[in-house]
Amino acid sequence: MAGKHSQKSSNAPLVILIIVAILVVGAIVGAAIFFMNGGLSIFNQQETTAPAVTEVTTQAEAPTTQSAEAQTTAPEETTKAQSEATTAPDEGVHTDDTPVDIAVPTDPGVEVSYFNATFIPNGKVDDNLTGGSATLREVFGSGYSDGVLTFNEDGTFKDTLISSESNRGAYVVQDKTIHATYTNDKNMRIEVTSWDGGTPSEFNIQYGDYTVYFG
Repeated sequence: MAGKHSQKSSNAPLVILIIVAILVVGAIVGAAIFFMNGGLSIFNQQETTAPAVTEVTTQAEAPTTQSAEAQTTAPEETTKAQSEATTAPDEGVHTDDTPVDIAVPTDPGVEVSYFNATFIPNGKVDDNLTGGSATLREVFGSGYSDGVLTFNEDGTFKDTLISSESNRGAYVVQDKTIHATYTNDKNMRIEVTSWDGGTPSEFNIQYGDYTVYFG
């Protein structure tokens, strides 16, 4: 009896060790499978999301490149437009920089002189058709108040009382007489009635059917 009891007691620990070994091996295998599946999932997720990041970056860079091209092109177009505007000639416009080349009728053998002065009408106007008086507005229009008549030392003059582009010309003074011609070859009909040295102080000019007085 004692021998049978001893045999049963010695087999029990062996069975327990076998069961524990099986459980430990199973746990190790399960853990290995779990970590392997988890690692594969993380790795697959990284490979899947990587192209998305690249695509977003590419789309974000595209507008920047287009904007840079636009910024590069715009100044060239502006410069071209400014160049055309600068070089375009102003046809039909008479500027003060245009030289006055007018042949003024002169008396041969009489000394020529010039002066420098600016005049405005004194308000007296004769209507040569009716023999009565008129107004500066009737002669020159509403802008007469801004007009002046200027003679320069270089032998040129400018008459802004008239609105025509041919309001410039050349003149000479000979023996207390002023000979003046506009750029359209029309002679100024001017009569000086008083002088202050070499400069006229009172005179009148005929504008069409009117005689306008200065000084």
